[in-house]
Amino acid sequence: MQPWTFDLADHADQPAATVWRQTLARLSLPEATLLPPTDTERHAKPRQRTIGRVTQVITPLGIEITRLTGSPQRIAGRYSAQTDGVWLAILLPEGDTSDGPGATLASNGKSWPLAVGAIGCGPLAADAVLTLPRSFSMLYVRLPRLALHFRLLAPTPLRVGVLDPTPGIRRVLAGCLQSLGQSLEAMDTRQLRAIELALSELLIGCVLSDPAYGGGDPPLNRRIAAMHSLCQLIESELTDPDLTMTAIARKHGISPRGLQKLFAATGQNFSQYLRQRRLARCHDDLASPLSAHLSISEICFRWGFNDAAHFSRSFRQAYDLTPREWRRQATGVVAEE
Repeated sequence: MQPWTFDLADHADQPAATVWRQTLARLSLPEATLLPPTDTERHAKPRQRTIGRVTQVITPLGIEITRLTGSPQRIAGRYSAQTDGVWLAILLPEGDTSDGPGATLASNGKSWPLAVGAIGCGPLAADAVLTLPRSFSMLYVRLPRLALHFRLLAPTPLRVGVLDPTPGIRRVLAGCLQSLGQSLEAMDTRQLRAIELALSELLIGCVLSDPAYGGGDPPLNRRIAAMHSLCQLIESELTDPDLTMTAIARKHGISPRGLQKLFAATGQNFSQYLRQRRLARCHDDLASPLSAHLSISEICFRWGFNDAAHFSRSFRQAYDLTPREWRRQATGVVAEE
């Protein structure tokens, strides 16, 4: 897989600001406004042309991973063509580390400093302003709805904010993103499939396991944390074909009615969610080279389905492809039933 690349230096005969805005539009990024260099930068180095370099790869599920290197600028607005999805941004250590004001992320009257290694994130449909007053290198990741776990879209929308790389899973996610930014050109399709799974799960662990994230009301945040814990439990029991709502409620320590109320807040019920997660696991396995030795029936039974015909109908309803068609499209291999 060859990444798409762009370098503003190759278009020196055109207005830098115009070409750069057109480039970001191609990347579905909000509009950028170039900023004058800081006094520190102005005195530290001679005047140079505007910097603007891009390297982008798109994973099989449509996750767009982009490394941006640029002169000082402000990126403001939102990606309105898709209402459900999440973006991540992390400054890479290759950028300018001279003294001076650091990057900031702002949204809805609030602002946060964005230091190297901290992770900015938010929903694609929310307005946000990222101010980069110094030359920078940044990894920007856009995850569409298809690539996201249901837990990141409900029971309440993700808010714009900054995840500090404190010890624990946030540091793991930050390290993953920084390494990805340094290794983007070396990624092949097989490796990108692993990245797809890792990014979504790490993001869930960083955001939804922290009831304080996003500044929501404590009762709402507690409900988010409870739903996250419940979904983790369901995930660990997906392979059980006899899994029931009553059994999950008992293991989670709540009543079946309490479990129903948690799911009602998300617009789903337990059965719908369970089927969705089993289908998603089958969808991943059918596309994975690690499961190439398994037949379609073996995969569907592996994830708790007990009727291959029902599984095939449900899969087609969810993905507009039969399991056989999806496996052939994803791997180029004619599937065995």
